[in-house]
Amino acid sequence: MPNPPEWQNIDQTPENPFDKSTDYEAFLNYLGALNRPLTVAMAHQPITVNLEELNNHPEYKEAAAGALQQWSAVTPLQFELVTSGEYLTVVSPEIGEEDDGSAYSAGRYVSVGQRFHDTEPHKTEPGGYLFNTFVHEFGHEWGLNHPGVYNYGGPGGEQITFLAGATWVYDQQRYSVMSYFDGIDVGERTRWTSTTPMVGDIEAVIRRYFSTVVDGVRTYEDIQLNTGDNVYGFGSTKLGYELTAAGPRHDVGFVIHDTGGYDTIDFSGSTADTILDLREGRWSSVNGHRNNVAIFDGHNADATQYYVEKGVGSRFDDIILGNDGDNELIGGAGDDKIAGFAGNDNINGGAGADILDGGTGDDTVNGGAGDDEMVGGDGADTLNGAGGNDKLDGGAGNDKLAGGAGDDLVIGGADDDTLTGGVGNDRMDGGDGADVVRGGDGDDMIAGGRDTLASRDINNTLPIPSLEDQTESNDGNDRLYGEAGNDTIEGGAGDDLLDGGTGDDILRGMAGVDVFRGGDGSDTVDYSKESPFQLLVNLELNIASGGTASGDTFYSIENLIGSDDRIDRFIGNAADNHFQGLGGGDVFNGGDGNDILDGARDADVLYGDAGDDTLIGGAGYDYIHGGDGNDTAVYTGSTRGVTVDLAQHLAAGGDAEGNTVNGVKGDTLISIENLVGSALNDNLFGDAGVNRLSGGAGDDVLGGGAGQDYLDGGAGSDMVAFYDSTQGVVLALGQAGEDTLVSIEGIAGSAFADTLTGDAGDNSLVGQGGDDTLAGGAGNDVLDGDFVPFPVSGIGMGDGYVTLPASATNNSTATAVDFTNGFSLAADAEIRDAATVPHWTVNATGNGSSGFYKVVLKAGSTITADIDGIADPDQLDSWIQLIGGDGTVLADNDDNGGDPGSSSGRDSGLTFTVEEDGTYYIQVGSWVPGSDGFQPVVGSGIAYELNVSVAPPAPVMPHIGIAGNDTLDGGEGNDTLYGRAGNDTLNGGLGQDYLDGGAGTDRMVGGDGGDTYAVDTSSDIVVEARTGTGIDLVNSSASFSLGGQFIENLTLTGAANINGTGNSLANAITGNGGTNTLRGLGGNDTLTGAGGNDTLAGGDGNDTFLFADDFGLDTITDFVAGSVDDVIGFATDLFEDFASVLAAATQVGSNTVITYDDDNTLTLRNVAVANLQQSDFLFAAA
Repeated sequence: MPNPPEWQNIDQTPENPFDKSTDYEAFLNYLGALNRPLTVAMAHQPITVNLEELNNHPEYKEAAAGALQQWSAVTPLQFELVTSGEYLTVVSPEIGEEDDGSAYSAGRYVSVGQRFHDTEPHKTEPGGYLFNTFVHEFGHEWGLNHPGVYNYGGPGGEQITFLAGATWVYDQQRYSVMSYFDGIDVGERTRWTSTTPMVGDIEAVIRRYFSTVVDGVRTYEDIQLNTGDNVYGFGSTKLGYELTAAGPRHDVGFVIHDTGGYDTIDFSGSTADTILDLREGRWSSVNGHRNNVAIFDGHNADATQYYVEKGVGSRFDDIILGNDGDNELIGGAGDDKIAGFAGNDNINGGAGADILDGGTGDDTVNGGAGDDEMVGGDGADTLNGAGGNDKLDGGAGNDKLAGGAGDDLVIGGADDDTLTGGVGNDRMDGGDGADVVRGGDGDDMIAGGRDTLASRDINNTLPIPSLEDQTESNDGNDRLYGEAGNDTIEGGAGDDLLDGGTGDDILRGMAGVDVFRGGDGSDTVDYSKESPFQLLVNLELNIASGGTASGDTFYSIENLIGSDDRIDRFIGNAADNHFQGLGGGDVFNGGDGNDILDGARDADVLYGDAGDDTLIGGAGYDYIHGGDGNDTAVYTGSTRGVTVDLAQHLAAGGDAEGNTVNGVKGDTLISIENLVGSALNDNLFGDAGVNRLSGGAGDDVLGGGAGQDYLDGGAGSDMVAFYDSTQGVVLALGQAGEDTLVSIEGIAGSAFADTLTGDAGDNSLVGQGGDDTLAGGAGNDVLDGDFVPFPVSGIGMGDGYVTLPASATNNSTATAVDFTNGFSLAADAEIRDAATVPHWTVNATGNGSSGFYKVVLKAGSTITADIDGIADPDQLDSWIQLIGGDGTVLADNDDNGGDPGSSSGRDSGLTFTVEEDGTYYIQVGSWVPGSDGFQPVVGSGIAYELNVSVAPPAPVMPHIGIAGNDTLDGGEGNDTLYGRAGNDTLNGGLGQDYLDGGAGTDRMVGGDGGDTYAVDTSSDIVVEARTGTGIDLVNSSASFSLGGQFIENLTLTGAANINGTGNSLANAITGNGGTNTLRGLGGNDTLTGAGGNDTLAGGDGNDTFLFADDFGLDTITDFVAGSVDDVIGFATDLFEDFASVLAAATQVGSNTVITYDDDNTLTLRNVAVANLQQSDFLFAAA
């Protein structure tokens, strides 16, 4: 740690021009050695003092009483005024009785002559000569010597000087009221008078009467004085401690001996610069004097008792020094220097150019007006520059620094800091640690270590040579460079260039047409904070459209984060892409590479394409297609367990949203090889291929199917299942087999003869039918050779049948049989649509009570339940009802027949569509003759069959055609329509739709809302009604004209040489990498040629032509120079200003040619260089 500045270590050693002794202990021993009759025991009792002889001189009496009070304020001595029986008497100063020029102590009486009263006004007040003389003479009575061998000889007598009379350098009033020498005598510029005993006097009295020495070791008594909340200095109400700007209390000094409370030294009214030092044993200087206020350094075990907590400076240039406590230090006006040292300090510099140092501890430092320098030091500090051009250095600790107004230098220092520049052109350096830095308004320069950098600048250029930074620039056409490190860069409004440099960077362009350069590393463009519209981003073509993404371009970008609650359409490139959809029904294509596609919530469509991809559908009914490669579907974020069957391509529960019906509800999985479950109880089943199934936490059931599979149960009690095996299973846990088993604790066998063997752990072995051999091995095992009544089965797993004997106890909702996970898709002649609708059957025998059955349903699910009597003739006149979770009867029926298996008209059935997610109960009863009719009773021994099927609602899925001439109708909502091959008709309907006809001549009708069309042939027809709302976009890989349709924007995709033509609206037309001809026609158009050698014609209206890096050899055919119609914008640093354009412009025939380099020129047909005006151009760097 660097040495503190000199002003924090003020040398208060007395000057010694006359070579006096510097032995302070010898000085104290001599000072306290006067022979007086006061004993230690007497000093511990109130000392009686008689002032009655002063009754004729009340000012004398008041001064004498005040002097005694000063001794009791700084020492443990206490006094009692009496009229008789006194220990000490103060005699009358009458002329003739005593020498009117003398004052002395003579052992139990004190005399102060008349001359001490008459020679100057205010003598009797603290600071007056008479008052000071009484303090001095009383000191003799407590055993204090003059510090030297001298005495005043009266008028005409020998004059005592410091040179001749002093023995010690400490023989001066700053140390002792017993000294004859004031400031002038020892070389000071000013004279002041002590109002209290001084530090040497206090120490000498305490040593003499309130300490003991045993074997050479001195022990002090614990002394408590002035323990309340006291104010010393200006505004003080304590006698002898009040300072004033004029009068007798201006030229005074005192010592503070304070052992408690919240105390303040206030120098606010000082008439000159001050030094205010709150450390014990230190002197302060006020009112133009030097070292005239001190804090006594006592001997109590708890040194914190001597802390003065608050210091208030003056309107001049002060030095204020705290102590190791929690101080409040206030500089006021003037150029102050304030140091808090240890403790959690609150420092306020006030007006003026202040230097403020918090020191160690969690400090709050406020600069106030003026150009301040602030250092937080160690600890979690808060520094506020406020007005002025300030310098802030947080030092070590997690600091918060705010420059405020002015051009500030803000340095975070070590650890994790938060920096805010505020208004002004600030320079900011986060330093070490993971910092957050916000430049605020103005042209800021920002550098950080492992930082989050933010610059709300107008037209910034911010080179950031550091590690991990975040840059944010709210307004203007900014250029933001992250350089090295993992940076987060936010451009804000305007057309920004965001360059991540090396490292894994996050780039946010916000509004405007932005250019993203990821540089080295795995870089991300984040649209989550901005676009309220659906997005299309194609990293293969490096283009984007929709919302604030329109016109954005990408270089070396691998990852994308979409908008919230909107449909995002992302297409990857050959890199390993990571797409995050957040909300909305997103459509992702990973392209080549090992991609991670995360749809998050809502119904998403994920195509992994080539490579080993990881696909995360999240909540909602997702379509997950792995494509080529070894792909994985992940459900780790699900808050409920999931059931996934790769053989049937279906998933249910948790993030897959409920039970699946033939792919209509729940996730659909195609070309997926691997599964990762949730942290709960999952059922994961493979297919005939080689699968890797990971259960994670929870009690999972894993079934690999055919193929050499890798099954990892993870935490919990996990089971490998062979429900679908066509032959008996021979398997021993812990031994090598066809499949690799990791963290598996149980086996569920097949319907055939199985041989199942456990390991040394606690295993569960279930035979599942057949003549099984089960061997548990060591551990506490559960072996069950029979069929499990309620097997854990996935969609299409198990046969969905249960048998309940008369002894079953399902006679209330509390004991209801739960068949939520028992459904099957097995063929059953007694179940309608058994192959497509999940169903469940129970064969039960009544026991004289009702039967209850429980199922968890999603809103919109349709449940069908019927009860059939089994006996012939039918003995059960059945009754059935559906009950909600709150006990409300939702539906009931009697004698309505049943499914195909009904045996008589006495069977009952019902169908009901539920409106809310929740638990529902089926109750079975009958008609009992001779009673009140239908009762919740099934007679003992009467057998019945209950069949239940559930058809969940269809999810919102993309409309995907097949080969042929398809008609797809999106209806309301934000739809995604794919026609595929053929001449298709796509109707988007209401909402912000994405329409892609695919191959063939397609007709695409967007309807209301901001729609996006994908065109792949010039013969495609796009229809947008005049009544449509929103901004529409056509992305075309063939030449295309917007014609008479009400479509605003056109983007050419691919690399072919194609053309784009607008209409009468204000169009934004963007070319591709080929040679394009772009025509705006009517309206105020924006034309961007992008790469290639392009020809641009704005047509009627006020048109804008934009050029970025590598724009090619372009030509504008109808630019009008010097008019207000058209403008040319250089969107990067091609040209900085109009002068640089003129320098690059040459006249070639009737044309102006502006040359950036050999590969990039702009030709303005029929334009003279001389006619060019500054108003014809826009510059990003301006």
